[in-house]
This record gives sequence, C-alpha cells and structure tokens, in this order.
Amino acid sequence: MNHFWLSQSGRRSLAAPSVPLWLPTLLSGVVLALLVLPASAFGVLAAGSLAVLHRSLQRASSVRAAFGQGFAFALGFFAVHLVWLPVSMTPVLGPLGGVMTVLVIPAAALTWAAPLAAARLIFGRWTLLALPFVWVVLEHLRTIGPLAFPWGAPGYALTDTLFAQLASLGGVGLLTFFVTLTASMLARLHRLPWPVWVSTAILWGLGLSWSTQHMARRPAPNTAVLVQGAVDPLQKQRRRTLEELDLYLSLSSDALKTGPADLVVWPETASPLPATDERVLGPALRLEVPMVLGAPGGTPGEQRNSAYGLDGRVAGRQDKRRLVPFGEQLPFESLLRGLYGPVLSRLGLPGFTSVVPGSGLAVLPLRDLRAGISICYESVFPAFSRQAVLSGANLLVVISNDAWFGPGLGAEQHFQMGRLRAIETGRFLLRAGNDGITAAVDPAGRILMRAPRGDRAAFRAPFGQVDTLTPYVQYGDWISRLSVIVLTGLLALRWQAGGRRATGVHP
Repeated sequence: MNHFWLSQSGRRSLAAPSVPLWLPTLLSGVVLALLVLPASAFGVLAAGSLAVLHRSLQRASSVRAAFGQGFAFALGFFAVHLVWLPVSMTPVLGPLGGVMTVLVIPAAALTWAAPLAAARLIFGRWTLLALPFVWVVLEHLRTIGPLAFPWGAPGYALTDTLFAQLASLGGVGLLTFFVTLTASMLARLHRLPWPVWVSTAILWGLGLSWSTQHMARRPAPNTAVLVQGAVDPLQKQRRRTLEELDLYLSLSSDALKTGPADLVVWPETASPLPATDERVLGPALRLEVPMVLGAPGGTPGEQRNSAYGLDGRVAGRQDKRRLVPFGEQLPFESLLRGLYGPVLSRLGLPGFTSVVPGSGLAVLPLRDLRAGISICYESVFPAFSRQAVLSGANLLVVISNDAWFGPGLGAEQHFQMGRLRAIETGRFLLRAGNDGITAAVDPAGRILMRAPRGDRAAFRAPFGQVDTLTPYVQYGDWISRLSVIVLTGLLALRWQAGGRRATGVHP
C-alpha cells in the first residue's frame, strides 16, 4: 500500500496543548456547516474542513479518541446546520417540543461519529484511504430505515458549483466521494507523492470536462403555473375549510387569464378534500389545464398524503411513501406505544395518528407530460426521482409545505438538496410550496424562476420535457456498491497484513 496512506503513529509532541484537542475539529465542523447549505460557490472549500477531521481520525491513538474527534466535528456541524429545527418547531410544539427537537442534533452527530470511529478501528493505518468510501456508504445508510434523515451529506457542498454536474454520473454519493477523497489527500498534503497528484489531477480534470458538457442549456418551451397559497400551517392543523380550496382555484384562474399554460401545480395538502370529491374535481376540471395537486388520499379509513394528476379526469394518484419521522409517523410505534402516549399528551397532540405510507410508484400521465412526483420530504431521497424516470417520467414535480420551517434556513436547505434531483436525472423540476420555496429548475440545476417566499400568488414558470437517461438513472447508486467492494478489499488486506496488531489503535 502506498506510503502516502500510512499513518505516523507514535509521533507525538511533548509540549502540552494550548487548546483542547477537540476544539479545532469542532470549529472545522462549524465551517463545513457554513459551506454546505445554503449552497454557494464556496462549497469547493468543504474538503479543507473535512481534512482537519480526517487528519484527526488518522492520528487518534485510540478508538475513544477517534470517537471524540468525530463527535466534536459532527456536533459543531449539526449544531449550525440544524439550528433552524428547534427555532421552527417551538412555536408549533411549545417549549417542551422545542427542547426535544434539540436532541436531534447530538443524535445526528452520533450517526457520523460512531461509524467514523469504527472505521479508524477497522482500517488502522489505512484510514485515510478508506474514509472516502466509508463516507459514501455511511451517507447511503442514512437514507434508509424509519429514522432516515440524510440532511447534511458532504456532497451537497458542491450543489452551487460546476462540479455538481457529476451527480448525473453517480448521484450525490459521487459528490461526497470527490469531496472526502480530496479531504484525505489534504490531510497528508506534506507527504503526497507525485503519482497521487497526477491521478487526482486526471480525476478532477475528467470531472470538469463532464460537468462542462452537462451544463448545456435545454429548451424550455412549456409554461407551468405554480400556485403558492401561503396558508398558515397552524390554521391548516386546527381546521381545514373549503376557503383554502377557493383560494387556490381563484389564484389559478387569475393566472390562466394572463396566458395559456401546459400545467398547473398546487402544493402539498393544498386541497382539504380528496381530488375525487366532486367539490374539488368539478371546479378544477373547469380550469381546462392539466393539474398536479396535493390533497388527502381518498382511501376510506386511512390518512394518506397524496398528489393527484387531473386531465379531464383523475389521471392518477401518488401517495407519499417516505414519511417524516416523528412528524408524519412514529417510528417503531407498535413497540413504543406506551412511551409515545404520555409525550404526545404533554405536547398537546393526544390524538396524533401516523400517516399511512404509499407502497407504489405512479407516474402521472398529463397529456404529453409524464410527471414523477416527490411529496415534500421525499425530494431529499434520490431513489424516488430515479425510480420515476426509469418508469417514464419526463418531468419532475415536487409539492411541499415548508411553512413549518418558519423563516429559518430549513426550507432553503430542503430546496437546495432537491435541486440535485434535477441534475441526477437530467430532468426539469417544478416545485410548488405552500409559502415557498416555489421555483423551476433546469436539468443542470440552474434556477429558471424563483418566487418570493411568503407571497400569496400564482407564478408562471418555464420548463421542458426530457426523455434521455443520465448514467445515474441507468446505473443507480453504483458508487455505494463500488465503495462496499473497495472496503471489503481493504479489510482483507488488513487481515493479511497482520490483523488488529497492525492498527496501532487500542479500544
């Protein structure tokens, strides 16, 4: 194994540290949080912050020390990245609920710290080589299971840079790999051999070439009307009324009087009644434009969060499949029912019931459009958009209700993460939010139209239809599969090299 990746265990300074050992790592996590989201061109600097963490993990003298460094970094990152969470939820859930949401921050930090410390234990002196592949697998795992919460993946740091186009090759996982591979290199910059420089220059050069080609503009000859009702979410929670329906119908009708449109999109839960209800269906069809609208699912006895396609009739319905943990569903509810009951009562939600998740994919056929739908939280999970495109979607539509986020960065982060779905799939993306963010995004992730947040209005947005398939759509999350293979190979090499005695790490 190349000497670049080997540690220099045992080389320690005899001088007492002037600052706590964890402080530089924690501050690096804070810097990464400022670089990741909201997106900006400064995202290319994210590898520098991660390099501090990688170097600290490599030099850690024990698993406990590695865990401490990883937790300090992750705590600094998530404390800034998720600061909006208690701020947004306190007005909704009260002081107790706000305090409880603070617990998400150390919990999220653990999802980074524990696997990274385990990587230091398992791979020892080859930790720097293993870490980029560990990050890819780790972030993939954070997208699955009832507690899935993929906020903050390092790859999102590149969302507003030219290199974001690499997502069309391998999704956000490939972006994470590029960022963390560069971090590992920077962690040993002073020992970097020339073959690594050359290989890296070639890799980034190829990435730059692909990104430049993928930035070509696509024609956007179609027009959508994106309706932003700006209805108070607390009002919607207390009592749904037909006034909400009248509002959306009025805004849509006024916008269509200014010119024709190919599609009208209402946000998540815009209608208080299922679209199959004649009080919704009749007036909506009289608009004489294909529509996507958010409404309750029409399954008797079940609470579902759904998107309907209307085109002279109900053309299809997509139920929300990925539910927000603790917001729309209670994870492990059958096992923890006795615990949830008292807590929900203290929060003033004694009658809370989980939403029933959808189980199937329905691409909505709307004349020559085939809309792949993501409902709110689903837009941060790449697999849903990829599945829709594989099933024939030539347009992505996201309907959301981000009013719960309040004025903080939560809604902005949600939108920026969703932008990568357009790049990954090579599709135009239309997004309608209750109070925003309402926008149109092209296949290169460029924002074609963005409405002012909080305005009650309908906005005209350009879009186009695309039928070609990106490599990411064709081959899926191949970077995660490759990472598992590489890590398995490294583990085999470690065992062959003498097992755990070669690590220099002690529990």
